[in-house]
Amino acid sequence: GKGLWDAIWGFVALDADYVVQGVFFDHKGETPGLGANIKERFFMDDFTGEKLFDADNNFVGITAAKGNADPKNDNKDDNEVDAIAGATITGDGVSAMLKSDLRLYVPYFQKLKNISVDSIFGGSKFSNSKNYRILVRVDYTIGMIR
Repeated sequence: GKGLWDAIWGFVALDADYVVQGVFFDHKGETPGLGANIKERFFMDDFTGEKLFDADNNFVGITAAKGNADPKNDNKDDNEVDAIAGATITGDGVSAMLKSDLRLYVPYFQKLKNISVDSIFGGSKFSNSKNYRILVRVDYTIGMIR
């Protein structure tokens, strides 16, 4: 993504229901103690359990939001995590990666939901497999997710 001073990027691990199992963010040159905190566990851990889709199965992504009224991030159905104070532009870059860029993969995610993995893993329908994970790299600097 685009931070205040330079590129930011990340990895997102999802389960078969597109619930975040973990994230990792890093940066090239964000302000120490502010935007650079996107790579600290206290920020990254808030994403665990957040969903990319709402209850109606519409893609909504995840937003790093100021004043989201859930600073402990107990509500995992609001598609928000608490933003880092003093790092608005960096937080906006993280949000853009997790909304705009991941949206490009919705057709792929929908296709995965319908794939039978019997022939590949000897399991059941992908949508019922809780052990399967998806790892997506978000990298705004090249305009896509790898």
